[in-house]
Amino acid sequence: MNSRLEYVDIAKGIGIVLVVCSHSDALGLMWFFMGMFVPIFYFCSGYIFSMKGTKMTALMLRRFRKLFVPYLFFNFVLFCLFRHLSIREIVGVFYSRYCFYPLDVSPNIKFLTSGNYPMWFLTSMIVTYFLFYVIIYYEKYRISIITVYVILTFAFTKSPILLPWSLDTAFLTALFMYAGALVRRYNLMSAKIWQIVLLLIIYVGLQYVGGEINLSVRMYGTSVVGYFLLGTIGSFIVLWGARFWENSGVGKFFSILGQHSLTIFCIQMAFIVLAKDVFQHLLPDMPIGYLTGIFEIAIALLGGWLVSVVIHKNDYLSRLLF
Repeated sequence: MNSRLEYVDIAKGIGIVLVVCSHSDALGLMWFFMGMFVPIFYFCSGYIFSMKGTKMTALMLRRFRKLFVPYLFFNFVLFCLFRHLSIREIVGVFYSRYCFYPLDVSPNIKFLTSGNYPMWFLTSMIVTYFLFYVIIYYEKYRISIITVYVILTFAFTKSPILLPWSLDTAFLTALFMYAGALVRRYNLMSAKIWQIVLLLIIYVGLQYVGGEINLSVRMYGTSVVGYFLLGTIGSFIVLWGARFWENSGVGKFFSILGQHSLTIFCIQMAFIVLAKDVFQHLLPDMPIGYLTGIFEIAIALLGGWLVSVVIHKNDYLSRLLF
């Protein structure tokens, strides 16, 4: 699409605030949003998708470049900042998972420990887009394709390792993306308030029984189906509600964050670590808690936004990364 939809940027802005919160010392504030704060990015990507007559291979190559180049660039930046280069870190960049085994397995092999572990998301998006394009371009076979994706999603829950580039979760995230595309196609944003209230009640109930969720390490909570419903319903509610913040100060704030969400996503950990060190230096007797976390969130959002603005003002970097 040539023009941006402000309410989509607002929804992505809300999403990036929640992502940063999930990596901060204010994680406890996240309980209500755990089921949707990552799926919303896949959902919004499907919602704004447009084929424009482009061939699938050309679209795949373009998407690969737009995600993989920033992935390599920001990994290099974080290696320089954290100065934690090792063979395992290099392998981790190409494997692109936080750890080799599921998180509850001990001992484990940890990758991406140079402040770059949130960037599993970029390679996950690459694979997700490819799988999503298969549904879109071969839509007359969509029932069969979706059935295969569902079967593979359940099958991969039994995998003893986390697969590279989130191959084990990408079939599920492709369905999040396709759900967003269907919402746009059938104009479901025209839902009535009573329908949203009903969905919100369902979301709260699912979240209450959902269990521990962490998509990056293939933790779906109590069930895959429950997580898919949580992610889809939660994303839909946020996107629906974001329309009412258009042309407002709050909406403008979240819209700006949404437009710069890629850079914030990649560089957030450097600023979170910096903020925590500053906070402890200024208030050494203050215990680590929500106040620290809120300070970390503010600095990470501000710092990530500033880095993104600087990059966008540089013609070469802007063309290279965006």
